[in-house]
Amino acid sequence: MVIVLSICLFLLLLAVAYLYRKNKTLYHELKILKQVVDLKDTTISNLQASRVAVKDVLENFSSHEEVMRRIDAGESREKVSNTLGIPVNKIELIVKFDKIKKEKQDQLL
Repeated sequence: MVIVLSICLFLLLLAVAYLYRKNKTLYHELKILKQVVDLKDTTISNLQASRVAVKDVLENFSSHEEVMRRIDAGESREKVSNTLGIPVNKIELIVKFDKIKKEKQDQLL
């Protein structure tokens, strides 16, 4: 009888050890999955912000040439902003967009 109880206790301890190990593995995998989800959410947020930025540039594309002419003439972004009534952050987006556009054109040549 004692031998049977000892065997049952040993098997129970093996089962507990196995479940403990499996639980640690699952906890580690859950931690990695949470990091992946956070990264995915950050990426989606950044893509949405980029889409909004591009939309803003496209909406102000009609003033693109005027902005770039004034910037190239040496006017500050703040002065261009006040003169044309466009926020400074949109002026900066237009300048960045123009820089990217020029780089693409240089690559094609």
